Amino acid sequence: MELPEINKTYNCFDDGKINKSRLYTVDVKEVIPFNEIDRDTLTLWLKAVEQAYWLFSRDTDFFIKTENGEDGEAVFARTQDGGWFSLGDFMNSGRLDVDGKLTDMLEDN
Repeated sequence: MELPEINKTYNCFDDGKINKSRLYTVDVKEVIPFNEIDRDTLTLWLKAVEQAYWLFSRDTDFFIKTENGEDGEAVFARTQDGGWFSLGDFMNSGRLDVDGKLTDMLEDN
């Protein structure tokens, strides 16, 4: 899947549920290659891969750092299907819609 653009706003779906009531937006602040990520984010990702092995890919190539006015910052990593899901607690868990297909699917239904 494609990479998001820095300083662009994207739709995101709370807890990965594609529903209008779960829709929010995030602003992409950084797109960071795996080999350049900071230690704290790497530790967070390793924990997420262990705890949600069915969701996160063990071969993520980039990390996406975002901001959201309500919940603050979030970091996204690759999912098993090539998409993006945020790391961390339930307040920042969401599926990032980089190519707009999830939003299109919502609007089609």
